[in-house]
This record gives sequence, C-alpha cells and structure tokens, in this order.
Amino acid sequence: MDVAQEALGSGADALLLTVADARVPLVEARQQVAAVLGAAGQAEKAALVTVNHPKTRLLRDDLDALLSPLVRGVLIPHAVEPQDVRDAAVYLREFELRRGIEPGDTRVFPVIDTARGLLHAELIAMAAPRVGGLVLDAERLARDLGVRPEQRGDRLAYARGKVVAVCRALGISPLVTSDGLELTYLAQCGFAGAILPSARYVTAANSAFAPGRLVKDRANAAVEAYEAARAEGAWVARFEDEVIDAEAARKLRHLIGE
Repeated sequence: MDVAQEALGSGADALLLTVADARVPLVEARQQVAAVLGAAGQAEKAALVTVNHPKTRLLRDDLDALLSPLVRGVLIPHAVEPQDVRDAAVYLREFELRRGIEPGDTRVFPVIDTARGLLHAELIAMAAPRVGGLVLDAERLARDLGVRPEQRGDRLAYARGKVVAVCRALGISPLVTSDGLELTYLAQCGFAGAILPSARYVTAANSAFAPGRLVKDRANAAVEAYEAARAEGAWVARFEDEVIDAEAARKLRHLIGE
C-alpha cells in the first residue's frame, strides 16, 4: 500500500494495479486492488488494472470483483490473437451494463509480450473499438524470442517499430514497459508513454514523453489552418509543406493532448 500511496501522490497519468501476479493469492490480490481503487478514486487519479487472460477462466471473476467507474482500462497480458480482446470486451460490456457504466468506456490495452502476439499486433489492435492502445512488454518478449532483454538497440527494434506504427495508424496509444531508464530514447521511438516500476521515475517520464513547445505550437497552427479551411468550405488545408485533412487533424489534436 505504501507503493500505491507514493504513486497516488505523484504526477503519473494513471496508477497500474494487477491481479495477474501469481506470487499473490488471487483473492488477496483482488481485495488489495479494490482497496487501492477506492484510494485512487478519492485522489481523483485514473486507475488501470492488469487482469488475468481470458483463457485462464479467471477474467470474468476479476471484472466482477473490480469493475467500476474507477477502472478506466484493463491490460490483457499475453494477448496473442484478436479473440483475446473480443472475449474481454464481452465480459466488460456485461458488467458495464450492470453497473451503470457507459458501454465502451472501459478501455482495453492488450500486452504484446510474445512473438505470436507481435505477429498479430495489427489484428489485435483492431479487434474491438474499445482498444485504447498496445503495450509492448520488452522484457517478456525478449524472453519469448530467446534474446537478451533491452530497451535500446537493434534486438527489439522491429518490435518497437511495429507496435508504434500499428498504434499510430489506428489512432491509439503505443505504450511500453520500462525500468525507468532510456525514457528519452523510448519517446524518440514514438511511444506515447511508459509503464514504470516506481513513482520516482514519473517526473523524468513526463518530461521525456511530453511534446516539446515547438512541436505543440506547430501542431496547434496546423489544426487552426485546417479549421479555417473547413470554415471556408474546403476539405483540406495546405500548411507549410503538408496537406492537412481530417485524419491528419485528428492525429495532431491527439498529439497536443498526449
């Protein structure tokens, strides 16, 4: 609970909890997560929960025990195919309707941590509208591939690039696990944020992943040019050396808001 309190008092965008840790009895893990969710709600801090994979047959009970408006999203570890997301979406809709949560409000973040998951990353990301992003777990993926774990270098460069490209193409968030080091490098790879082991890395992460002032100013100017063009009846705007259409404007707004 001390670790949770530290995270609640930090500048982290969200608190990540888990009931998928085999080192903690499942009933106890659910109780601990429920308690921290209550504290997160009082602190007005968003919370995400790593749940058990649908194939464990534990997911429905996880959601029954935990799902409430306090849970903004769930992480699905070891996502390897689109059906993993669809199965989770069915359970989420069931409990959203029961508990007065707007259907679809609870986002899903499949975790890419195997070669098979990486192979199907695009299909997994498109499996349901409620997918909010993909999470690359580099250490677990490296273990599955039989290579040395790394956050930087060429061993996992393809995996990093694929996860980022898939997410950016679909307008969702590419996230990555990190030990708190190499945050600037991971941001330069295109990731929108990192899952950190400790709140002490939050300040560095916020600095690394926040768009720079010049980038935000340029994005704002491009969006303004697009909106001015639309007000005049045009469907695109010419801004510097780019053509800004509706999709480009949407991505720019997303960048400004990240």
